[in-house]
This record gives sequence, C-alpha cells and structure tokens, in this order.
Amino acid sequence: MNNRAHSLFPVIVLTLLAGVSIWLDRATQQSPTVKTDKTRHEADFTADQITLRRFDLTGKTQYVLVADSMVHYGDDESTELIKPRLDYLNRPEPVRVESEFATVSKDGETVVLTKQVLLHRAPHDGKPESTLRTDQMTVWPDTEKMRADKPVTLTEGRTIITADRMESDNIAGEVRLQGQVRGTLYRNSPTPKP
Repeated sequence: MNNRAHSLFPVIVLTLLAGVSIWLDRATQQSPTVKTDKTRHEADFTADQITLRRFDLTGKTQYVLVADSMVHYGDDESTELIKPRLDYLNRPEPVRVESEFATVSKDGETVVLTKQVLLHRAPHDGKPESTLRTDQMTVWPDTEKMRADKPVTLTEGRTIITADRMESDNIAGEVRLQGQVRGTLYRNSPTPKP
C-alpha cells in the first residue's frame, strides 16, 4: 500500500501544479476592457479657470478663449463652458463675445453660446463702440463667422437696430440682419483722435 501511495504522489503533485498554473494564468490575464456606457451623458473631466489661445500663421494671437469652468463629456466628445469669453485680438479693434454658457463641438470648430450673449466691438477709426445682444449665437472661431437664429439687438453709438436673425463675417466686416429689421439710425460724429 505504501508503494501505491508513492506511485500516486507524482500524479497528485502534477495535478496540483497544473491546477495552480491554470489559476495563475487566469488571474494574471488582463481583464476585458470595460466599455463606456454611451447612453449616459457623464463628465469624464472638468477644469476651472481655463485659458486657450489660438495663434495665426505668423505667430500672433488670433483669439483667446477664457471660461470659469469646463466640463467634457466622453460619450459625444462635447464640452460645456461656464461664463465663456472669446476675445479676437488680431485686428485693430478688439472684439469680445461672451455669454453665461456655451457648448463646444467635438472638433472644436463650432461654439454655441447661450444665455445673455453679448458681442462688443471697441471703438476704432472714428467709429463708436458697437454691441450685439441675443439669447443664442453660433460662433465658428477659426473663420470668425457668427450666426444668431434668435432676435438680436445691435447698437452702434446712438443707433439701435433689432432683427429676428443675424449672420456675421468678422473678417469681411459684414453683418446681415434678417427677418423683421427695425431701427433708428443716427449719423455718428467722428470720434476725436487724441
């Protein structure tokens, strides 16, 4: 009987060794990648007090985007900004666009500003300052084009114009007011140069 136990000993050791090897192999294998739930719109990162600068081909700052906070969502790669401010600096007169809230597209090329949208252009070349107010505006920062599909109020000096919609090309210096456009136009007296 003792002889039989001795002959089974190597078989038992090999069986235990095989079992431990299988367990060790499974324990050390990488667990399968957990897929994110695309049906849930959850933030994957946030940041506070952000500043983003875009430079033109000559190295000059084209625009600066500042926001109190930013939230990025991985399911659709969108980004939300709280109190964003977009300053165009590559022109003689600075232009600022700001709002309470904004959503940035996946590719970063489209920004939809909402809640108390204000566009402010500083006075320049004898023209008074101008502002545009609306509740929602889509901005394409790289091409400096803007569109508002909500009512807008445009002021320049004492001139006040309202419209149902607006399209703008900041580079070409064009503003197209659409829908019911109403306004009071005043001649602007030239701003004295110091």
